[in-house]
Amino acid sequence: MPTYQYRCTNCEHDFALKATVAEYDDGLDATCPKCGSDEVKRRIGDIMISSGSSGDGAPRCTPGGGCC
Repeated sequence: MPTYQYRCTNCEHDFALKATVAEYDDGLDATCPKCGSDEVKRRIGDIMISSGSSGDGAPRCTPGGGCC
């Protein structure tokens, strides 16, 4: 299930919501769990890229974006 990341523009708290794509398309009611504000913005989170191979020589990538 996808995780959608948000930042509250009121208190700057970062939080995530798990929802299906259909639930997201229908509109998530994202409110800040810290202050209760509905003034939130969707943000792009970390991504992980994998070569799909576990053999030697395969790039090793981290969620922070570094690949060797």
